[in-house]
Amino acid sequence: MELEQIVGRIADLIPIIDDSTEIQNHNRRNKRPYLKGVATLFEPQFTKELVRCWNEYYPGELAHIHDEHPYHGSKETCDFVLTSKGFEVEFGNFEWAIEIKYLRLVGNNGNNNDYVLQKSISPFLKDRSLVHDIEKLKNATFSKRRAVIFYGFDYNEKSVENAETISKKITESLGNSNRYVELPENIDDFIHSDIVPIARNLGRVIRSVNKHGNEYSLGPVTGVIDSYITKIEEIIDGPKTSTFSGLKRHPCGEFGRVVGWEI
Repeated sequence: MELEQIVGRIADLIPIIDDSTEIQNHNRRNKRPYLKGVATLFEPQFTKELVRCWNEYYPGELAHIHDEHPYHGSKETCDFVLTSKGFEVEFGNFEWAIEIKYLRLVGNNGNNNDYVLQKSISPFLKDRSLVHDIEKLKNATFSKRRAVIFYGFDYNEKSVENAETISKKITESLGNSNRYVELPENIDDFIHSDIVPIARNLGRVIRSVNKHGNEYSLGPVTGVIDSYITKIEEIIDGPKTSTFSGLKRHPCGEFGRVVGWEI
């Protein structure tokens, strides 16, 4: 299986994960629930859901896939490993070792997230960036090939209207369905603090980053990452990009991209 196929398959699976996941996270500070969906899954949760859905929806494609594979002689783990059907490897080894990163332009409430480049190209261990992932993969002696991949959401002039539509559906669902979020303890506070501001916050962020006020994208970030990691590492392939769309569960998570490099 080639990198382009893997990136494309992850993009195919993201709408499925978004629609089917029942993982419910909470704000660590105020304990209020985050909305469900890919937009609020932590990376290890997303990876587990990716493995689950890949096995369920494309059962004949892979000989093996699992997450959190340990690096030899280290407490760190590789996000996931896979071997495609028909690919010959020695026992205990895999075709691919892959580190995956979630790059967020905005947070759960639609406000700007200032840590995208920090999570992308920071050389500091504390930031757990893509650069750190590349260093980790140098210890992936259990795989024939290695890749770093990121996924994230993009926004355009229609994103605010979509956020308003989804926010309205979420408000109407409270007390009737747990599809979007588990019933919060204080519904009024949740609606006015966590739901109502989302579209307004998102619109403000989009306008602040683009003089035309109609786009906020991970496209330029891809170029920055590619330029940086090409200087520090031999790139075998990439960037390979695939897009996804049609997500309907989070006001800030309708469409986006998956990008990968083989190193």
